[in-house]
Amino acid sequence: FVSSFSSSTHREPDIESRLRTSSFMSLSQTFTKIAAKEAKAGSYMIVELDAKKKVQIRGESGVGLASLKSNLPTDKVCWAAINVHGVDVRANVESVRTKVVQINWVGKDVPAMKRMQALAGKEKVGKIFKGVALTMDVTIAEDVTPELIVKALLACGGAHKPTYYQMGAEEGEKVEANFYDPANK
Repeated sequence: FVSSFSSSTHREPDIESRLRTSSFMSLSQTFTKIAAKEAKAGSYMIVELDAKKKVQIRGESGVGLASLKSNLPTDKVCWAAINVHGVDVRANVESVRTKVVQINWVGKDVPAMKRMQALAGKEKVGKIFKGVALTMDVTIAEDVTPELIVKALLACGGAHKPTYYQMGAEEGEKVEANFYDPANK
């Protein structure tokens, strides 16, 4: 038995080719990873439309609301999804429920004609970001605060409120829900 395999006929695609062929499946897989219960609190991904109006991942995904905000460009239209952990601590039990928050981002320096991309891309991104608990439309990164996210998540309702929400490891990315605090009655 003689193998006719030649290393010169088998070529690995270069990095640019792999980036150009970023498929819907890899977008969905990345979303599934960051949205999973096992994912770190604050796991996120940012996507944008390329020149052909296809959704592509913008840079690397990461962890933490502070990191996400620092990666939102002021001159682009993007969409982000972040995994927020609702942690309930009771007696001897700690449970974690994940909530995915979608941020529809239109940077303050985006020209008026390009702002329309936000509408065009919303439907496409909606096919990738499944099961989102909260959607926020944002133009200034400083407007996305942990406290605002917690307030909006609590307003969404649900049978059981967590003790706190976690959206990263940085100081300030953990917010007590205080729902069961007697002061809130």
